[in-house]
Formats: sequence, C-alpha cells, structure tokens
Amino acid sequence: MKKLFLIVFALLSVHISSQACDKGCTMGGSYLGILPQFHKNFVGLRHTTRAYTITATHGHHTEITKENFATTELWGRFVPVRNVQIFAFAPYVLNEQNSGHGTLRSKGFGDVTLMANYSLLNTGDSLGHTLKHTLQVGGGVKLATGSYRKQQHGEALAANLQPGTGSTDYLVNGIYTIRYKQLGLSNDLTYRFNTENSNNGYQFGDRISASSNVFYWQNVKGISLLPSAGLYYEHAKGDRYEGATNAQKGGESYFTSLGLNVYVKNIALGGTLQLPVSSTEAHHATQGNTRSMVNLTYMF
Repeated sequence: MKKLFLIVFALLSVHISSQACDKGCTMGGSYLGILPQFHKNFVGLRHTTRAYTITATHGHHTEITKENFATTELWGRFVPVRNVQIFAFAPYVLNEQNSGHGTLRSKGFGDVTLMANYSLLNTGDSLGHTLKHTLQVGGGVKLATGSYRKQQHGEALAANLQPGTGSTDYLVNGIYTIRYKQLGLSNDLTYRFNTENSNNGYQFGDRISASSNVFYWQNVKGISLLPSAGLYYEHAKGDRYEGATNAQKGGESYFTSLGLNVYVKNIALGGTLQLPVSSTEAHHATQGNTRSMVNLTYMF
C-alpha cells in the first residue's frame, strides 16, 4: 500500500515540461484516455493544466511571457443501450498570462462538448472469448456556450485567453481496444473541425490527436489497478483571423504517456502525464507546455 500511495501521489502532483502546439492544444474536452468497463455509466470531475513560456526578442530587449491554462471539468458517460455510449463535458476555465506589462486573467464556464460512440465490435464482456476486442466509432459537437468577449483594462483579451471560442466545432473519433487476460492495448484517433467565430472572425486551426497505450489490469486485495504507458501525438493547423492564417500558431508534437487508474468499488481515481519526445512548432519562441490530468469518477 505504501508503494501504491507513492505512485498515486506522483501522478497527482508532478508536472512535466514539453514543447508543442502554440496556445491551444489540450488534454481536456475530447481526450478520453483508457476507459474500461464499457457497460457502466459514470460521472466525475477532472482537472487539467498546461503552461507556456514565450520569449520574444526586440533588438537588444528580450520579453518573456508566461501563460497558464487550467480546466476543471464535470464529465460523464451514459450507456442507454448496449454498444452506445454518450459523453458530456462541461468545463470551467482559469487562464492567466504574465508579462512585463502585467498580469491578465480570465475565468468562467467554457464550451460544452457532447459526443456519442457506437461499438461496431464488442467482445469485451464476453466469457466465450479469450482475446477480447472493442471497436468504437463516433463523433460529437462542441457548442459555443462559453464567454469569448471578456475584457481587462477596457480591452478584449486574446482569443486563446477566453474561456470559450464562440464557434461551434465538430469532432470524429475512433477507439480500438484489444485485451488478452490482464494485458491490453488501447488505440484512439480524434479529429476536430473548428469553425470561425462569426462575431470576431477568429478561427482556431483544426486539431488531430492519436494515442496508443499498453495497460495491465491487476487486482490487489479488493483494489483494482490499471497502470498504462504509451505514445501520444497531436497536430494543430495555424489559426486564422478574417481568413488570413496566423503563421505563429499551430505545430505538432509527440509525447510518451504515463497513467494510473485505481478502482475501489464504484470509485475511480486516476492521473495522466504526458512527457515530451519531440515537437515542431510554428512559433519556435514558445516553450513549456506543462501538462497533467487527474480525475475522480463514480461508476454506476
């Protein structure tokens, strides 16, 4: 139990720095992670953090800007019938930018996301199959429910600091899981089509993300452990403003992922870290991208 406590504590508290998509990549929203027990509903909270350090040189003067993004989400899954899963995400956002000109802060409810998946193949709960497969496909919509007109000192905040985007965006995704006894492999792919905010002409670039994680299910004295490790990739196109592409936004990155979920009866506690492997940024002065996610869910 001491070792288990140390592992959980590390997942809840450690943040790893990386370099990746400039202002906008996220572990929240459409990121599902490994979701066992497909037949159960759940509701829970999860918290994600990201951070960036932006260095700009003007002649002999160097200006450093630090941006921190934190999101706390109420999220859940509902299984109305076998092979159908419906997800909902309701985020609360706290964004902060610190520079030589002062500190800008923005907080409020963000954009609600709704998704639905259908299992084309599902032998995950079958006793007649030693090698179990699950293939899910689906999609969803991100609604323009969050505020995107917040101001400070009489001026509108930048689009990436707003709690919402002011646009309705669309997602498609696929998840394939294969498991033999306690050992399994989970793969997922998500593409997000972003549309333009008709009020201010800003459009975040489309995003694609993919991951592959090996996991191992182990029962220890009434507690179920599911550690995982794998790779994560994401790519963001450049943002657009009034039809023109912003060359300083976008990029792609590769990560190794480490995760642990602990199940005690109907309660699940989990954490995920993404450690950088490599990245190609549109704006090379942006560094940092610290990421972590923790979650607490109740299954029923």
